[in-house]
Amino acid sequence: MKENYLLKTEQAQRLYSNTAKNLPIIDFHNHITLKDIVNDRKFNNIYELWLECDPYKHRLMRICGIPEFFITGGAEPYEKFKKYCEIFPHLAGNPVYDWSRMELSSIFGINELPCRENAKKIFDATGEMLSSSEYTNNAILSRFNIEYQSPVASILDELSDFDGKKTAPSLRGDELLLPTEKLKNDLSTASDIKITDDDSYTNAICKLLDRFEKADCKFADHALDDGFFEEDSKKQEILIRLGNEYAKRGWTLLLHLDAKRKTSSRLRAIAGAAGGYAASGGRFDTSALCDLLGKMEDSGALPRTVLFPLTMSDQTTLAILEGSFSEDGIKGKIQLGPAWWWCDHSFGIKNALDSIASFGVLSEFIGMTTDSRSILSFVRHDYFRRIFCSYLDELNSKNELDMTYETMTEIVEKVCYKNAYERIKKNEKI
Repeated sequence: MKENYLLKTEQAQRLYSNTAKNLPIIDFHNHITLKDIVNDRKFNNIYELWLECDPYKHRLMRICGIPEFFITGGAEPYEKFKKYCEIFPHLAGNPVYDWSRMELSSIFGINELPCRENAKKIFDATGEMLSSSEYTNNAILSRFNIEYQSPVASILDELSDFDGKKTAPSLRGDELLLPTEKLKNDLSTASDIKITDDDSYTNAICKLLDRFEKADCKFADHALDDGFFEEDSKKQEILIRLGNEYAKRGWTLLLHLDAKRKTSSRLRAIAGAAGGYAASGGRFDTSALCDLLGKMEDSGALPRTVLFPLTMSDQTTLAILEGSFSEDGIKGKIQLGPAWWWCDHSFGIKNALDSIASFGVLSEFIGMTTDSRSILSFVRHDYFRRIFCSYLDELNSKNELDMTYETMTEIVEKVCYKNAYERIKKNEKI
């Protein structure tokens, strides 16, 4: 990759090289496999590291007509890798094309464009590197300057592998909104509280939330998928009570909005629940969301909340909410989050930044998180930082804002590091 990739001006290059490039990473929400960190996994080949757990790449292979046998099927690792390389030159324009080049360049020093002709060469060269102690799971992670990351964990998961310092859990609470009888029984057993009604159900959850508190949890995540507000209001009532509890603990609530996960039942059976075939549900019901947040506020306390819309057209509408639930002494109480999933490309990132800058306060933006299963996805912080430095200088020049270089440096530091750092260190109780 070119040294000044995505950095359009000399000022942007200066902001990046002097400031953004060297800031530690705070990754407040991801799906990294914690056992791979604990065991310092050794990858046998680049397929295991680069393709096996990456539904973004799987999706593109399907779109290009690659048979499932070479994606999640029984083909040998090299054959799967080769198929991806064969289509790679034709993926230009998709962010996976950019991320893949950045991953190969930053981790392996490979700047060739993958293709049919060099697939074997890249497979063998990376295989040799991966056989050394310098390319184990944790050795690769150490290259990213990660100060803190927060992999998701369900309410009943074992938390002893989290060190509470560099890695702390983020609660994944989707199952809590539609509890099965099995979940209720498991919660009763784990909490030693017999669940007979709404109050005892909440009390059982709270007792287990104490475990997350001890593990230094600072974030709780809930997916409000397509049709959430059209379903049984019981889910909303549970989320309101949980939101009150998160607020008491000083946690930040992450709301991922409008994924349509039920598309192809055939692909779901083949590739599992996170197989890369989900879609966006369309425009989200902002009025219903405001009603939900208002009920949290009225019933006890509204936690600081970050909104992740899956439709770009919702970014502007939700950015306006930054000023709708403000509270004394709390910065960015409700805010638009980083461009997520189908939006986390250059176009979506810039649209989110435009929305925040126009309708909120850009300098209070919480910044980037990967929300990914691949350890190589940490390159997306660098991707975001390069885009942000160019965006900020362009905003300053085009709109004649007269920001000094020093002011732009301060904003880069806040957005790329300090604002997320404040979420994990201050633990402001509401």
